Amino acid sequence: MPYNEITRVQVPALMHLAELGYDFIPAKNKPNLDTATNILTDSFTQAFERLNPTKNAQNSLTEIKKRLNYDDLGKSFYEYLLKSEHQIIDFDNPNNNLYEMMTELPYKSFRPDITLFINGLPLVNIEVKQPYARQGIKEEKDRHIKRYENPKNKVFYNLVQIWLFSDNLPYDENNPDQGAFYSASYSPIFQRFVEANRLDITPPPENHQNDQNHQNHRSLEEIQKSVLNEFNLKNTDTPKSPEDAPTNSLLTSFCFPKRLCFILKYGISFLKEKSEFKKHVWRYAQMFASLNVLKELQKHYENNPKDPLKGIIWHTQGSGKTALTYHLTKLIRDFFSPLNKKTKFYFIVDRLDLLEQAKNEFLKRGLCAHEAENKEDLSQKLKSSSVFEGPQGNDEIIVVNIQKFKAPNEEKAPNEDPSSAPKEIISKTELQEATKDNHDLQRVFIIDEAHRSYDPKGCFYANLIECDKTALKIALTGTPLLEDNAQDKATKKTFGNYLHTYSYAESIKDRHTLKLQLETIETSYKEKLQEIYRLLQESITIEDVEVKKEFIFNDERYIKEMLSYIIRDLLNFRQLHDNKHLKAMVVCFSSKQAKLANCLFNEVQEKVLQENPNLRILKKLQSSLILHDEQEVKEKIYSFKHEDTDIVFVFNMLLTGFDLPNLKRLYIHRELKDHNLLQALARVNRSYNNMSFGYLIDFVGIKENYDKTTDDYLKELNQFNQSDSNIKDNLKDMFADRETLEKDIKNAYDDLFDYPIDDIEGMTSAIVSISEMNELLKVSRAINTLKERYNLIRTSNDEKILSLKEKMDIEKISKISSMLHKKAKQLHALKNINEPKNPNDLMILEDLIALLDFKIEFKESKELRFKEKEEISAKYKQAKEMLEKIPDKQDKEIQKFYKDFSKLLQTPATSQNFEEISHSYDAIISQLKQHKEQTTHLLNKYDNDLSYAITHKRLHKRLMEQNIYNPAGIFTLLSTLKKALDERISKRQEILNEETTLKTAIKVELRDAFNKNPSLKDLEKETEFIAQTIFNELTQNHHQGNSHA
Repeated sequence: MPYNEITRVQVPALMHLAELGYDFIPAKNKPNLDTATNILTDSFTQAFERLNPTKNAQNSLTEIKKRLNYDDLGKSFYEYLLKSEHQIIDFDNPNNNLYEMMTELPYKSFRPDITLFINGLPLVNIEVKQPYARQGIKEEKDRHIKRYENPKNKVFYNLVQIWLFSDNLPYDENNPDQGAFYSASYSPIFQRFVEANRLDITPPPENHQNDQNHQNHRSLEEIQKSVLNEFNLKNTDTPKSPEDAPTNSLLTSFCFPKRLCFILKYGISFLKEKSEFKKHVWRYAQMFASLNVLKELQKHYENNPKDPLKGIIWHTQGSGKTALTYHLTKLIRDFFSPLNKKTKFYFIVDRLDLLEQAKNEFLKRGLCAHEAENKEDLSQKLKSSSVFEGPQGNDEIIVVNIQKFKAPNEEKAPNEDPSSAPKEIISKTELQEATKDNHDLQRVFIIDEAHRSYDPKGCFYANLIECDKTALKIALTGTPLLEDNAQDKATKKTFGNYLHTYSYAESIKDRHTLKLQLETIETSYKEKLQEIYRLLQESITIEDVEVKKEFIFNDERYIKEMLSYIIRDLLNFRQLHDNKHLKAMVVCFSSKQAKLANCLFNEVQEKVLQENPNLRILKKLQSSLILHDEQEVKEKIYSFKHEDTDIVFVFNMLLTGFDLPNLKRLYIHRELKDHNLLQALARVNRSYNNMSFGYLIDFVGIKENYDKTTDDYLKELNQFNQSDSNIKDNLKDMFADRETLEKDIKNAYDDLFDYPIDDIEGMTSAIVSISEMNELLKVSRAINTLKERYNLIRTSNDEKILSLKEKMDIEKISKISSMLHKKAKQLHALKNINEPKNPNDLMILEDLIALLDFKIEFKESKELRFKEKEEISAKYKQAKEMLEKIPDKQDKEIQKFYKDFSKLLQTPATSQNFEEISHSYDAIISQLKQHKEQTTHLLNKYDNDLSYAITHKRLHKRLMEQNIYNPAGIFTLLSTLKKALDERISKRQEILNEETTLKTAIKVELRDAFNKNPSLKDLEKETEFIAQTIFNELTQNHHQGNSHA
């Protein structure tokens, strides 16, 4: 029996897909394929005409192909798929569609292992690897990114919506390159999928296979036999894979027709950030929350109930609740549409910064967000039965900040100035008056951060959500108020039962959020603070302990010492991670302490920099004070998120809901309890830049409160999830275990035993000498472990760990990390150059640059004299600069030159061979200069248009191989063509995004150019070559925004 990727993973996957309802199309059947898109045209036409009996499939196919050429990651095509006046896919009745699959169907230069089609459209690609294959999933991820970054693959990536990757191994949270994953077509993020046991998605029994959908009525046995025939295999050649094998589980969860239609309809989003689009597919927790909402809606509205549906989605902070809201608006709107009800959405927040954050997130996704500005505006928005405020009719949501409408006598935040209480109030009667008589309107209230100020007794919030008795109410929270801790404000009492939960531990396993590392302050600083505390305590005559504590913590001497520690710590942290964008938040004991700390910040920073000269090279920190939820705070928050503010001082503000991925240090100087504690800790848990942890610096001893809080929440979570065998949760997993961290440090120390880590020069030589990638990875992992746990090394009581403190400081770790990164790039480049996967692969300039950079950085210092080092280094730099400016990287002459140059770069320079090496570099630089002059001359002839200069060179070389020399004729032809095409493009720039139209235009103008120049008839046989080369260069240079040299 053959034992390879085909028999072990590819064929078993195809057999399982057949069981799910996919017909198999053998390549030898040569289906009618549109080669520009890989659309199965016969299948598309058959399905389209069945779904749209009176419409023409060809018109719709033409529209699809036009949209696929847009530079929008496929957004326009996706919208057409969902909202076209014609039905392309029947999302609501999946059995009406045609489901097919092919294997290794080529597109350009790559062949996905499996392609899935719905109604002829290739919407899902699947890549399967053998278990434990070297580089398996990582290699697939790198290829995926390279392919979607290549403009030539634009049409295909615009069309395919979902990519699945599996090595048929269980997910390992410690190894991100193992398991079964899914991704959107333009996303570098690979997500794992965990099926919810409560959902029944069992594939249909075999005897109903023919009724499954509109296939060609082949039996499952026939389809699976066809799969085996494709690979010349017998039944015994490929063992049946278990249903619960990782690959099969992912295929069932994603590709079961009903589920796939649901994901395609509701699970894709396009985010526009500045001028760029990003494409996302929802996280599995967002999908199951949406499915549960749909299930509850169906159950609830089955019998036309009087009481409205309400419930809670309890998803941990950082899990994407605002994004979930976007997906829910589409789902809920579609549910009520057949009931002849329009839906109007209200997103309710209780802070200005959360309002701005939510509005921005909705707008990025194309959901029009409107704000209720004042009492009259809110009243009008409630009164209006129109669901669209804008003229375009786009999906909309109204964002309401309830603080703006709060009565003066309502409960205020502890830090709120009484004089700032809002004066605008809307009574319950006014709200009910505004919402009456809209019987065809379904209001949906989605309440964000539903664990805070939503007191059910008589506040504006209660009036608002009770104004419409038929409104649907969904509460979102990361930490619900529990009954034991909240009296009658418990979240469940206010908002109903849980619709779905997703915990800290699950989110950490999925790498959506980070574990937290709890650090205590260094002993020397702790002693200084304690000494100041003791002296102040002795000088105060007040008996009340709490008043005395407040007096001490607000004292200037205490605050200066606290600031001294925080400033030095944050600067060291940035240096250690070589990242000046890492930010911090200080949770102060009181608003007075926060004000004074911000006031004294610059003065203390100057003193810290004087006492620590090594920190002066770093960018100075800028601080900000954020205390009140007022309009002027908006600019401060924007600066913290997007501009120069590095550290903020807060009391109550920003402790819940605030989302900033590069906020990685939280200094806690006041006692927090229950949900307030969990909310605050989660400010630093967002994934960022491959960091493993968020960091908490504890000034007050939060551990005891944390242990009690997590016990309470775990009990609550398990009550909801008691029937779910997948939940093995422990909220204490939110913190990294100190014993485990110390064990990691000791293991890293052992891995570095053979390396002179206390000697930078010696370590440099050792790293330069590493030749195996596995050894380099071992050293890199060990250094990274020390970097991520550096403060633990400084505060540990373990002798072995303390010995590291003497050997390695922040500067050493930072330098060694940088060297390891450069060495990794060099080894990767050497592998690409010397061991190409395909002998015909082009050598990539980036690899040569990586070799050059490594040479420049380390200058082979031990082997050369000072003057020799300087001379050879100058030549490296000159060669690098010239290489980076070469416009045509694929020129055969340049590729030959790259190969010769790479051999020279791999030859060690010594004093003995210095003259020979130096002359070789001179020769290379001379060749580069000559090539540059020739290219510049040619570019000048074509008005600096790179597309025609490259086409000229390629055609000239092609003709020279046939002993034809006619550069003047080539120039005459291409100049005529350029003039005609430039005129077309200047009139209609969009033509560069339309493959078919542009190709046709090139051929038409090329034919005219030959007619105008009959003497060039001998070039006419090259028409196809010229047309294809011009098309490739025009589109590539257009996508790179670089049509000229």
